[in-house]
Amino acid sequence: MSVSITKTPFTCELVTIWTDRSFAEVTHQVESLLQHYDLERLAALTAEADTEKLATYVRNVGEPTGFAIFFQLDQGSTQRLAGIPIESRFYLFGNATIAQGLFRYSATAGLGAPVRFCVSQRQGERTRIDIDLPSSFFSQFPELRDSEVPAELDSRMIPLLQKAAG
Repeated sequence: MSVSITKTPFTCELVTIWTDRSFAEVTHQVESLLQHYDLERLAALTAEADTEKLATYVRNVGEPTGFAIFFQLDQGSTQRLAGIPIESRFYLFGNATIAQGLFRYSATAGLGAPVRFCVSQRQGERTRIDIDLPSSFFSQFPELRDSEVPAELDSRMIPLLQKAAG
């Protein structure tokens, strides 16, 4: 059995959106704008192999933004236990049918789809939302160069996060 490793350096553009709103206000706004996918339901619909039913579910959950939350994790509570004065929550969000425009080119799309962003606020500082610019992140995969999805994600996700911050 032969195993090989390839390392590919790349540069990724980080987008940081700063706001004077509190962490609680921003996360509340994020969670008001974006519904949560029911992962068990998503898995069951996938198992049924009914493409139209799955697309309808994704469309309905994504209303009105077109995107929904797959997963969220509150990292701040654990860090505060360690004496680090921070609020931090990360989210995986996206659209399961839009992602097909990435996976059609390569399974490596799974490293960035769903897209990850983080809302955080250190004690005494402004709240921030950080996200790797999707087109920049996906540029590390040459096989995705023909996909229009990364640019679409840039143009739709960044304004959505700006809205949550505002």
